[in-house]
Amino acid sequence: MFDKIIRKRRKSVALALSSGGPRGFAYIGALEELEARGYRVTSIAGTSVGSLVGGVYAAGGLSQFKEWLFTLDTWKVVSLMDISLSLNSFVKGDRIIEAMKEVVPDVLIEELPIPYCAIATDLNTGEEVVFDKGNLFDAIRASMSIPSMFRPVQRGRQLLVDGHSSNCLPLNRVKRTKRDILVGFDVNEMDAEAVNRTFDNIARTTSDYEQLRTAKRDEVRSLAAEINRDETKSLLDKIKVLGASGWAAWREVSAYREAHIDTLPETNWGDNAYGLMDRVFSIMNYHNSRLMIELCKPDILVRMPFDAYGDISDYALARDISEFGRELMSKALDEYEGVGQKTK
Repeated sequence: MFDKIIRKRRKSVALALSSGGPRGFAYIGALEELEARGYRVTSIAGTSVGSLVGGVYAAGGLSQFKEWLFTLDTWKVVSLMDISLSLNSFVKGDRIIEAMKEVVPDVLIEELPIPYCAIATDLNTGEEVVFDKGNLFDAIRASMSIPSMFRPVQRGRQLLVDGHSSNCLPLNRVKRTKRDILVGFDVNEMDAEAVNRTFDNIARTTSDYEQLRTAKRDEVRSLAAEINRDETKSLLDKIKVLGASGWAAWREVSAYREAHIDTLPETNWGDNAYGLMDRVFSIMNYHNSRLMIELCKPDILVRMPFDAYGDISDYALARDISEFGRELMSKALDEYEGVGQKTK
């Protein structure tokens, strides 16, 4: 009981936000939940999309950023991608940064009201690069330079790319204060058992579908043979009976397919370059984050499965992802505070 009281009094949060593509929009709702519950973020460290949402929050522009982001549909997202003719990237990455600067003005990191840093990786040396001073959006741009997707950032001898390869969940980079709470939000959680259950369900459902198709096909063929032997019916009557049977069988099979097959989750991650690249990076992030969590255990760890959102089209689902992030943070805070647990 005493431990629960102490926990509820500790309201200062040192927050680490992982990389994770569109899943990182979950941080918007998570930050709103922290504020609604009376927690005060006193330090932020973020990688890739974590550096973006964390930086915007530190600059005091989360509400404006959220309002702008939630208006983006698929076509608006595509319009922000300035296609690159370079061999090392698909997108230059400048247009989206300039668009965000119109929503949240650029500022020096050292002038932010709370300590903040963004994580990038030097492609030349493989070293982690910590941005804790300089222009905010320069740091965000470097931290978000997903290899092959966004053009790397040249800074002197450094060639900077996304920080996920060096420090995906920067729990060790937040500025700690006395009696604060270390909170990590990792959107790259992988549940191997859940994935295997999904494949088992797909195999079982597909097998049932094929059995249904075969059974209905055999029924129609059997009826056709029976009708063909019936000399009491005219040819027109035979066609009507067989047509009605075939139509009923087709409708039953189609209804099953729409209800069970068409709703199965996508698992063909290697069918396109983006899907393959995103899944490979997500697996790397998952293992990277696990190591950091072991080295620097947070007081609260919020996890989001990387299969929840990951398609490039999901960048247009910011509102849904944000709400999901708020739900996850709420559950994590409930557990931390001991809400709903029986007192001994």
